[in-house]
Amino acid sequence: MLSVRDALARSLATAPDPIAETVVIDQAYGRVLAENVRAASPLPPWDNSAMDGFAVRAQDTDLAGKGQADQDPCDTRDISPPIEGPWLTIVETVAAGQTPQIELQAGQATRIMTGAPMPKGADSVVMQERTRSEAGRVQIHEAAKAGQHVRYAGEDVQLDAIVLHQGQTIRPASVGLAAAVGRTHLKVFKQPTVGIISTGDEIVLPGLPLGPGQIYSSNTPALMGLVREAGAIPIDCGIARDDLAATRKAFETAAKCDLIVSTGGVSVGDFDVVKEAMSGLGAEMQFWKVRMKPGKPLALGLIKQTPAFGLPGNPVSCQVGFLQFVRPWIRTAMGDTKPFLPVIQARLAVPYSKRAGRCEFVRVTLHVEDGMWVANLSGHQGSGNQTSMESAHGLMLLSNSEHTLSAGESVPVQLLGNPPGQSNDGYPWE
Repeated sequence: MLSVRDALARSLATAPDPIAETVVIDQAYGRVLAENVRAASPLPPWDNSAMDGFAVRAQDTDLAGKGQADQDPCDTRDISPPIEGPWLTIVETVAAGQTPQIELQAGQATRIMTGAPMPKGADSVVMQERTRSEAGRVQIHEAAKAGQHVRYAGEDVQLDAIVLHQGQTIRPASVGLAAAVGRTHLKVFKQPTVGIISTGDEIVLPGLPLGPGQIYSSNTPALMGLVREAGAIPIDCGIARDDLAATRKAFETAAKCDLIVSTGGVSVGDFDVVKEAMSGLGAEMQFWKVRMKPGKPLALGLIKQTPAFGLPGNPVSCQVGFLQFVRPWIRTAMGDTKPFLPVIQARLAVPYSKRAGRCEFVRVTLHVEDGMWVANLSGHQGSGNQTSMESAHGLMLLSNSEHTLSAGESVPVQLLGNPPGQSNDGYPWE
């Protein structure tokens, strides 16, 4: 029986080299970049206003009154009585998308909107709330400093700078940044297809009536979601009944995919025929059973060079096995240079002990207490208890050794998605 580390190494060794393809940027979300993306132009491309207001020469505002400066800029109520300040002549109005035509001279101002290019001669912007305008003139109520409310060309991104790096996963902000530097397409690594097989006479599709001893198929829907979350394309290859011919046929269908994932039929029962079906298709078995809990009956074989993971049938064992072996395989095949789920340190809320011999992946919830993550058991740890998996924020990672942990000890926790917030009672800011 292999250790988790050795089994993982054998698993990743079967992942193919990533294959690049080019897609339009709105199809790139969740993919892994196969190129460095460089800026074809600086961001911003020219000096522009960060506010609606007036572009001015700061020196023309030196005599502005000081009373307004202490007012909250979000408070747009009229100020009474008016504050004294210099009057400037408004020479033009420039909106975003327009180009200034007039170079500012002493005593002049340009009405300007957020994002509009700065006119020549102007070195600062006074926000609209700090002014009063009438009859082609504007009174300035706040002394401006050079550079105030001005976004300078290239202050975000310089020309030819790398803005996105090969190997990173594309997020919505990444897509927006790629578009901002003029990209319409991105080179990304292809998504592997994953054929999913459930096995067992007891499995029935949800919505159909249950017969004696039957249960609804939950592993396939869960695996479909896990595959999508990992970034690959899931393909439901159906339920294989507990006979050799049906199981072999299901594997032949799934072998058209880049990866096969089956669930159930990998233990030592009389009707567990997955290993026999794989062997009948000429599978080269890489391992069978891993020293882990839950999920010991976990297999990997190569069917005509197509990797086939045999995950346990118990729902939690199935999902844990996927997260530890299949997900890193998918991410590696997609070109991700960091294919593993993140791990944090947390303080254990309750005592916990385990025997030596197997790694354990313990389902835990997380919350913040005194500025630290605190881990608590999410429920009963039986491999068939799905509620404790659904409510878990992470998996506490315990090695093969014997462990007797006291409350308050620091433990590693593998995160399942984003950590929870400290409060769900409402918006976090007043």
